[in-house]
Amino acid sequence: MKAILKNMMLAYSGKCDGLVFYYNPRLARVLVRSLPEAPITENNRRLARIARNLKALGLSPGFRLDLIHYTELYRRQYRDSNCTSWYNLFNKLMWALAKAYSLEGIPLAPGEPGLTPIDLETLTRAQIEAVNLPCSSVQAAVAAGLLPSVPGWERLDNQM
Repeated sequence: MKAILKNMMLAYSGKCDGLVFYYNPRLARVLVRSLPEAPITENNRRLARIARNLKALGLSPGFRLDLIHYTELYRRQYRDSNCTSWYNLFNKLMWALAKAYSLEGIPLAPGEPGLTPIDLETLTRAQIEAVNLPCSSVQAAVAAGLLPSVPGWERLDNQM
């Protein structure tokens, strides 16, 4: 549903009467959706902990820029509306990483015996760098098959 407001500001957003208003810069429109009323469950809390941990990784500006460029290249080739921002792409990358390494696991430190599955709640930047996980750059993620190949992905080599 599109919101049409006369004399509106470009970035009108907020909640009102069970609706959420937000501005989408790619569409240059204010969009409206109903406010979800989901009950708080343990899964919601787990997803919140994962989101806080992924934010705490502290991505570099160059890596964010690579994610933005990849998102645009992906949108041009696949016309996929699920990949609308760099943050959505980053989440997709990290969940694909967790899925790929959930069965076989990774060593969490060089020389540590045994393999441990990736837990996105506790994954740290030091672990990513120590084991050289493919999420460290967009180029490595595409080469490892975590993200689909798009033309020009070879140039996106900034480190996380």
